[in-house]
Amino acid sequence: MNIRESLKNEIDVLSKDALFAVRDFLIFQKYRDILEMDDNTYLNAIPGMADSIEAGIKTPLSACVSLSDVWADV
Repeated sequence: MNIRESLKNEIDVLSKDALFAVRDFLIFQKYRDILEMDDNTYLNAIPGMADSIEAGIKTPLSACVSLSDVWADV
C-alpha cells in the first residue's frame, strides 16, 4: 500500500471535525513555502510588482488619489 492509499484509508474513518482540521493542515502545507517567504522575495515573485512599487514611489503625492476617494469608509 502506498502513502496515498494509506492516507485515504485513514481519512475514511475520521469525524467531520477532524476532516476540517486535516483539510486546513493540507492547505497550509500546500502554501507553506509562500507563507514562509520574506516580503521582498514574495513581492519580487509577482511579475511586474517590483516595477509597480518603484513607479509608485516615484509618483509625487500631488498626483495620487486620496485614500478616501478609493476607500470611502476609511
